[in-house]
Amino acid sequence: MFDSIYNNFDASRKEISCFCGGVVFRMSNGRPRHVIECCCVDCFQHLERASVNGGPPVPIIPTLSYWENDLVVEKGEDLLQVVLLRENGESLRLVSTCCHSTLLVDNPAYNGVMFMLFEEACRIQWDDMQISPYETRPAESRIFVKGFETSSGKLPEFNGDQDRIHQTCWPPYVDKWKSRTSPTLEHPKGETCQSLFTRVPKIILGLEEGKRVLKPTAC
Repeated sequence: MFDSIYNNFDASRKEISCFCGGVVFRMSNGRPRHVIECCCVDCFQHLERASVNGGPPVPIIPTLSYWENDLVVEKGEDLLQVVLLRENGESLRLVSTCCHSTLLVDNPAYNGVMFMLFEEACRIQWDDMQISPYETRPAESRIFVKGFETSSGKLPEFNGDQDRIHQTCWPPYVDKWKSRTSPTLEHPKGETCQSLFTRVPKIILGLEEGKRVLKPTAC
């Protein structure tokens, strides 16, 4: 169910919020299932679009963390919007209209039991206030290296297992995520991101795959 490097992780509830604090969630299980670095064009395009509209800066490589799909909205539901990059896109990204933070991402590959967070695009409660999350929940893999946006700068060195650097996705051990992931959540305390998304306005941006977003777009 979890990558082995997170077996001893603190599972206490963690807070997720947008950068201005207008939206706050609480996730029921504070232990990540997986953490990866992703160089794909869609992650970059979404984060660039959010940034030019006033959101956080685009990281050179986004860090993606995956958590149990069980959460509670504590405030700011009226400030949320679901964004789809294009008509045939699969990933639904939940953003805050107040500061263009990206708060939750859903994709069919998550099997309904996980959601994804962009670590640099929202505020996630630290595991230890004295130690960076990059140390307490390090990325286990780097994927889609072939999609790296070279205008971002030099590709930084990966600090994890060098055998887990991949030009594309999905490597064999990622294919096992579904088999290692329970089909249902045990003892949920809140709601799923899919349930929340049904109550939130949705827009389809119609962006061309891989095209840079260099000026503000409709929100």
